[in-house]
Amino acid sequence: MKELSISRQILDDILDGDTQFGEALRKVFQPDESIRALRPMVAGLVGCELRHHLMFDYILSDASLEGFSESDRREAALALADLYFFKRIEKDDVIAHLKETIGEEKLASLTPYLEKAGNPKEYMPEVHPGSTTYLSLRFNTPTWVIKILEHFGNGTTYKVLHSNSRPARTFVRLRQGNTKAEDLVKSGDFAATVVPEVLEYVGKTPLRKQECFRRGIVYEIRPATKAITDKYRVEDPKEALLFCGAKETSIIDEFIESYGEKVGLNIGVYSKDKFVHITKRLRDKNLKNINFFEAQPDAMVSHISKPQSLVFCVPDSTDFDAIPSSPDFLLHFKTEDMDGIYQREKTMLGGCAAHVEEGGLLVYLIYTISKKEGPSTINAFVADHPEFHVVEMKQGFPFEDLATSYFVAVLKKETLRPQAETPLVDLSMLEGKLNQLEAALEPRNQVENPLGENHIGG
Repeated sequence: MKELSISRQILDDILDGDTQFGEALRKVFQPDESIRALRPMVAGLVGCELRHHLMFDYILSDASLEGFSESDRREAALALADLYFFKRIEKDDVIAHLKETIGEEKLASLTPYLEKAGNPKEYMPEVHPGSTTYLSLRFNTPTWVIKILEHFGNGTTYKVLHSNSRPARTFVRLRQGNTKAEDLVKSGDFAATVVPEVLEYVGKTPLRKQECFRRGIVYEIRPATKAITDKYRVEDPKEALLFCGAKETSIIDEFIESYGEKVGLNIGVYSKDKFVHITKRLRDKNLKNINFFEAQPDAMVSHISKPQSLVFCVPDSTDFDAIPSSPDFLLHFKTEDMDGIYQREKTMLGGCAAHVEEGGLLVYLIYTISKKEGPSTINAFVADHPEFHVVEMKQGFPFEDLATSYFVAVLKKETLRPQAETPLVDLSMLEGKLNQLEAALEPRNQVENPLGENHIGG
C-alpha cells in the first residue's frame, strides 16, 4: 500500500539519517506533486509511530519475535501505530502490506500483537502502572527526562507528561491594525485566550493556508511570551535590549510589534542570516529606533551605546516546550549536549547583565522545565552578582492557562553601598596607652599575697 510504503521511507530517514520530522516530509512530498494528496495520511501515521516509538520498541523486543530484523520491526511498528491509535487504514490493507514486506511466517508471529485492543493493560501487562518504566513507555518519554520532571513532584510530572502527549495547540498573535480579535473568533477558526491579542487556532485546515496568516495579520507565538513581555515593559525615553538565542524566535516579532516606534530597542542575535524577514520588516516600516545586530552575548559592548532600563535574556535551552509539536523531538535530543546548553545559558545571562542600568530589570526567559536551567542558574548568578536581587521567579507548565513550558526570572539591579572602611590605628598612640596602663597596675603587682603563694581561694 502506497501510504505505508512512503511512511516507511520517511521513518527510515528520521531514524537513520537523524532528519527532523518536517524536513523528512518535505524531502518526499515537495518534489513529487503526484503524491501530495497522501501527505496528511502519511504525516499522521509516521507522527503516530514517533509518538509511541518507545512503546513499540518495547513490544517488538519480545522473545517471540526474536527472528525479526530491524526492517521487520519498523514495518510492524507502523502497522501497530495504525491498528492501535491512528485507525485510518483498513485492517485488511495493513495485513496485506505486512504479508508482502515481512512474509507470512513472521506475520503469523506478529498476529497476537496485531489483535491487541490498544489498551496498555493488554500490550504491557507486566509493567506496573505508575512506575518510571510505565510512564516512559506510556508517554514516550526517556527516563532521564522523567527524572528531571520528578523534581517538581509526582503529580506535576504526570500532568506534564499527559499534556505533552496530547495534540499540539497552536497560538497566534494578532498584529495591530484594522482586524479585531472578535472578528477572528466569530469565524470559528480561532478561540480567545487569557492573554490579550493572543488567540488559539482551532481551524481544520493548516494555519499557513489561512488568509490572515498569509497576509501577516497574525503570527505564531507562545502565550507566555506575550504575557511576560506585556508585564515587563518600559516607556520612552528608556531603552530596552533583547538578546535571543532560542530556536523559537517569535519574541523578536513581539518586541517589534509591541513597541513599534515608541522606545529605543536593541535586538541582538548570533547571526542575522536567519532573520532576513526581520531585516526586511524594519526596512519596510522604516523603524529607525531599532538597532538589530549580531554578536556573541558576552561581547555586545560595541553595539550598545548606554546601560539599558530593561534587558531580556532569552537563551537556547533544552526547549521541552517543543515536545508536543515535534513528535521526534526527544528522539533527536542528544544528552551529551546538555552541559554546553547550560554553559551558554550562563554566558548569555552574564553578558546581558553587563548592560543593565542601576535600577533596571533583567528578565531571564527559557522555554523548558528544568530546575538546573531555572532556579539553580539564577541562584548561582545572584550569588556571584550581589548587585542583582530576584523580583520574581516562576516555572510555568503546559497544563496551565498559558499552555507553555517556561521558566522566567526577573532581577533588579541595585546600587551597592560601599562597606565602611576599617579606621587605621595609630600604633604609636596605642603603645603609649599600653605603657600608661602597665604603670598604673605595677604597684598592685608588688603587694604580697597575704594568703600565701600556694593558697587557692574559695
